Amino acid sequence: MFLVRGRNNGRFPSSCSAVIRGERTALVDAGCGSEALAGIAGRWKPDIVILSHGHPDHCSGAHLFPADRLWCPGESIGSTGNLGLMAKRYVHPYLREEWMGFVAGEMGFRDFTANNSFGGGHRFDLGSIGFEAVHCPGHTEDHYCFHVPEAGIVLSTDIDLSSFGPWYANEESDIERFRKSIDLLKGFKPGCVVSAHMGVIRQGIDERFERFRKVFDEREARIIGFLERPAGIDELVDRAFIYRKYPNYLRLLRGWESVMVKKHLDRLVERGLVRLERGKYATAEAGEGSG
Repeated sequence: MFLVRGRNNGRFPSSCSAVIRGERTALVDAGCGSEALAGIAGRWKPDIVILSHGHPDHCSGAHLFPADRLWCPGESIGSTGNLGLMAKRYVHPYLREEWMGFVAGEMGFRDFTANNSFGGGHRFDLGSIGFEAVHCPGHTEDHYCFHVPEAGIVLSTDIDLSSFGPWYANEESDIERFRKSIDLLKGFKPGCVVSAHMGVIRQGIDERFERFRKVFDEREARIIGFLERPAGIDELVDRAFIYRKYPNYLRLLRGWESVMVKKHLDRLVERGLVRLERGKYATAEAGEGSG
């Protein structure tokens, strides 16, 4: 197995890919950049190219490979590869044109077709080695990780164990399902994790999973602390509780921040920890005249 680092060491808007070789060769994800993918195609000539999910930083180079070699999650085979349909799925209407320009320009995305699909439990057989697709929704509905049991390796894709923490800024993203997916991967007790944005992780793996999962609670705690006085969603987004700052791609980052903050607020309201009155949120203990 070989890790192929994307631009900027695999950080967004790029990602890392993995090459797995047996008697056949598989490439997992195609967001590491056209130059790296051209090298992979020339050196290893992958028999199959597997997309872990439909986000462009994982599939932007898929157009470089024939459709009959491309495998896509069954949950998204109807949209992944078509930029217009992906925009409708991933972003609000007011951001769609900007998002499409960013994806096509910054990521080099071109439309493609995948002729093959897979689901949870599918085993990719490369001869002397194989690996299993593990459905891990929450990040997206179609998010998959991959388990190589013979080697004790998990390809964790966007359960990336980064210090930033989980990303769940699409309407279909779900915090509770994301938590369960983290627990599922941790339960494999891997000796090595290959992260799409952090590369190879061999030390402190259990602790890294726990730290990654804990970020959900830390974000909610920051939001609750701020809501000791009533505040609207725009005020919360201004504080950047999740991104911490908006160094670039301002409208996109603010849009994604808004979606994630709103998911936390909905959960907090449902649990009775926060109330919503006249368009403003406040903790249940905050006085009626606060703010």
